Amino acid sequence: MATKKVSPGKSKSKLDPGLLRAHKAYEAAINSNETDRVMAMYDKDAEILQPGGPLVTGRRNIRKWVNDYFTECKTHWKKVPLKNFVMGEYGFDEGIDTAVDISKKDGKITRSNCKGILIYKKQKNGEWLIFRDIWNDNK
Repeated sequence: MATKKVSPGKSKSKLDPGLLRAHKAYEAAINSNETDRVMAMYDKDAEILQPGGPLVTGRRNIRKWVNDYFTECKTHWKKVPLKNFVMGEYGFDEGIDTAVDISKKDGKITRSNCKGILIYKKQKNGEWLIFRDIWNDNK
């Protein structure tokens, strides 16, 4: 069975505007390199399913994980949503990401290309917060 390639930024279906706003806010939070701003994007029951590392669960552990990342490097991510959809109180966002991390220790630059899924949970106030952040490297 042949697989059809989707060009970045192009999708057959229209992106849900609420999820798209949450996606852009998350990208901006990461690019701020501020732990508190990123933490404001996570649902109280969030989990991080990182490539090559353990599951990060619980707000305290996620805060440490985010803070350690920002302590080690200055980062800039470009997160391109390809598809998203809503099912009840959950929203799903599939996309591709590129990242540039600059080590604060030695200035070494690391570039990453990944694909991922963000699962959002709708809050009582209508805001979408990240429930699961899942990605892997394209290598």
